[in-house]
Amino acid sequence: MAGIQDIAKKAGVSISTVSYALNGSSKVTEKTRARIQKIAAEYNYSPNLAGRMLKKQKNFIIGLYLNDFGGYFYSHMIEGVNQVLAKNNYETIVATGGAQARDFIGQGLVDGAIILDTTFPDETIRRYAEMGKPIVVMDRQLSYQNVTQVLLDNQHGAQQAVHALMDAQISCLVIVTGPKNSYDSSQRLQAALAESKKSIHLPVKVIQSDFTIAGGQRVASEIFKIKADTIGVFALNDEMAVGIINEIPTSLIGKKVKVIGFDNDIIGQYMTPGLSTVDYSKHHWGNVAAESLLKMIEGSVQLENQEIPTRIRHRQSLGEK
Repeated sequence: MAGIQDIAKKAGVSISTVSYALNGSSKVTEKTRARIQKIAAEYNYSPNLAGRMLKKQKNFIIGLYLNDFGGYFYSHMIEGVNQVLAKNNYETIVATGGAQARDFIGQGLVDGAIILDTTFPDETIRRYAEMGKPIVVMDRQLSYQNVTQVLLDNQHGAQQAVHALMDAQISCLVIVTGPKNSYDSSQRLQAALAESKKSIHLPVKVIQSDFTIAGGQRVASEIFKIKADTIGVFALNDEMAVGIINEIPTSLIGKKVKVIGFDNDIIGQYMTPGLSTVDYSKHHWGNVAAESLLKMIEGSVQLENQEIPTRIRHRQSLGEK
């Protein structure tokens, strides 16, 4: 494979000029840069990443660690992260689970990390933070030097959902939870229970599920058996809410059974009846996480934790507004 010396020889320039051109320096003209890049492409030249890192102490790559890649939620959040990073000449490595991918942080193969992965251990995050690695967490409360939280305002969102059900004139509240190890599920459940005790004097039933459509379908029969004039269901994410609505006669949704979800997934927007939900901008959440991490990298500062606001999207599953 050709090296930087070969490119310099063919271009008739110094090695330092080639280095400036390939690293985006303003010390060379655009005409010279284009000519050198063309020669580098002809030679299939790939810069030595490790060498560049040693020289710059930075490689302009961020690690984004997720539970999953797919679906409406992740696509919008990833897009929000990438939008900010691309504007600042950073690239993104997206990974799910696995000690090898996580160790990119410790080995310095990424300049920092954004974590939305409940399987990523707290102790591993703390160990990397102690090494001086900047980290943004989106899925847990973790107060530690070199760690910043950019969290969804689950508490306010859950309070909004409970009040929306109260306004819909329910006589019983059912809360359908997600996995036990989910930070979001735990926060939403605690806030919903606290708000229901403070604001209403109605029976409250909690049903454990798993954040999936199938999980919602499984608990629908249990909800349908509840003896109450009007049942208000707060599913702690939209997928479970969709599963519940699919299993209950359409004529009862928004009347005897009033349902609200959380996340404003696209499927809920096109259901009949439409799913009422707690909404927030996934794209904005990704933006803020990326912006926070870049500030930590560039400024080596400890930032204030941030929360992403929520609002109610009222549709037919809550009945007439």
